[in-house]
Amino acid sequence: MRHFLRLAFVLALFAPPAAMAGEQQHCVTESENLVIVTQCDDGTVTVVNVRNDRVAVCRKGEPCKEIKL
Repeated sequence: MRHFLRLAFVLALFAPPAAMAGEQQHCVTESENLVIVTQCDDGTVTVVNVRNDRVAVCRKGEPCKEIKL
């Protein structure tokens, strides 16, 4: 449950809300071996490594940001 709450916090923090963008955002999430990857149409990619408690967020045209949960 703790990891789920962390993931929810990270996605809420870094994913731009669809209402602010004025369009619906489409994202695809895949998970395998304690790694969760979410890729959105706007070019945002979020990688959550549950084992290491780290998150990397990459946005189109910006350097990637990595945080420790």
